[in-house]
Amino acid sequence: MLSIVRTSRLLVYPTHSYVTRRLLATATRNTGFLVPVIDLAQFRGAAAQSERKRVAEKIVSAFKESGFIYLSGHGIPANPKHNRGYVTIGRERLDQTPDPAEIAALRAKAPDWKESMEIGRDWDAEWKNQWPQEADVPGFKRTMLDFYQTCHGLHVYIMRSIALGLDLEEDFFDKKIDEQYHNLRLLSYPPIKTSLLQGSGRARAGLHSDSRDL
Repeated sequence: MLSIVRTSRLLVYPTHSYVTRRLLATATRNTGFLVPVIDLAQFRGAAAQSERKRVAEKIVSAFKESGFIYLSGHGIPANPKHNRGYVTIGRERLDQTPDPAEIAALRAKAPDWKESMEIGRDWDAEWKNQWPQEADVPGFKRTMLDFYQTCHGLHVYIMRSIALGLDLEEDFFDKKIDEQYHNLRLLSYPPIKTSLLQGSGRARAGLHSDSRDL
């Protein structure tokens, strides 16, 4: 999961990590918990393998100690010029149950109060992207597909740094991620009354883990 949390930094974490509002909030206040900022440009532009190794070890060490890193120098523009397409408020539940009936009941009782636009591989025959009409949002499809590829390029760099930090060959993960099974998600959290979040199990996005590696 690559989450853009600031204009110049990305928050990155292995997807088995559980992300909560409380955890991220205490990260800035609790001196016992630190999310380091790592400049990926030092890895991407390193002239010597020893320099790449040094950055790679910092990344792996952070994942071991806190489970999270902030990346600067990542190359992702701050404002780039199901599950596919638009997902309305309450439609998604992030719980781990595979039972459709249980998921439907949870959605009715305590929906996640957000909406999203979900984009994957545009050549995928099974999970097809659902695009709005070009006349309605000119350039949206091309912009998002270009951004998808930019994010994939960053994914490759991060996985190469992890491989190097684990004392593996730098390209160890290349063939494991080259099919680009990514999910580009545009999220919106509309304003709502606080009372709607005070019921049992209700949240903007419930406690969850994500699939795949990052």
